[in-house]
Amino acid sequence: MAWAELRLNRGALQAVGMNRAKTLVTRTTRRTFNRSQILCPVDTGYLRASGGFRVHRVARSWRGEIEYTARYAAAVHNGRRALTIRSSTGKALRFIVDGQVVYAQAVHQPARAARPFLSRALAEVALPAGFRVINRVRID
Repeated sequence: MAWAELRLNRGALQAVGMNRAKTLVTRTTRRTFNRSQILCPVDTGYLRASGGFRVHRVARSWRGEIEYTARYAAAVHNGRRALTIRSSTGKALRFIVDGQVVYAQAVHQPARAARPFLSRALAEVALPAGFRVINRVRID
């Protein structure tokens, strides 16, 4: 009967695993970001241009983050309630509509439905790849 001895170098094994994990997280984050760019609603293009992603190490794991920094990104993604805008100075609001100057005491904007482009991209790319999604919304 033949005997064999196997000795594992835990440090080397950990390094190989971390390198593979970084590759998988980077690839999936990039694919999710690219899909969110396609799904992102476009009016002026500022929201789409404000997007970015990064992959960084957290303790003994890798984390991919996708962020859209436009001030209104959360309102587009999550929707918003109806708004009434009034002047803070008590004067009339002034707008130019179709080349005409318009004055108003208040402007009513209807509620906007959510357009969850990033959540949809996550569901289409990251979840089928076997990743766990941690949603953290930061509104500045």
